Amino acid sequence: MPANVRQQKLAAQIRRLVANVLLRGIADPRIDQTGALISVTKVEVSADLREAKVYLSILGGKKTPETIFQGIASAGRYIQDAVADNLPIRYAPRLSYHLDDSLKKQAEIFKTIDNAMADTLRNEQENARKNHPSDAEPTG
Repeated sequence: MPANVRQQKLAAQIRRLVANVLLRGIADPRIDQTGALISVTKVEVSADLREAKVYLSILGGKKTPETIFQGIASAGRYIQDAVADNLPIRYAPRLSYHLDDSLKKQAEIFKTIDNAMADTLRNEQENARKNHPSDAEPTG
């Protein structure tokens, strides 16, 4: 069922606010702020506006995405309070966090496509060399 306009606007605001909190940093040693790319990929708000699922994508970093995600989840109350303070509604939705690996899968697909294209180009160049004699051979 498609979300109504109010759900979409609230989801966009929550996404922006959660991203800002993550950008400012959370004081948890499990969260690798220097090397990891943490993105809020989407937010789904329930029809009654009481709950919101926040999907996070974590790429790179010195620590595993699961470890970084655990740090973010443990800071959930802090993030929840920051979001609630900045939303123009009486009751802020309860946030739940979910690890979204769609960006990682997308990067893997692009890498596979790039490798396949490089192999195809290399094969075409080898075939062209085999089929056409070089100019250095005598024509006699």
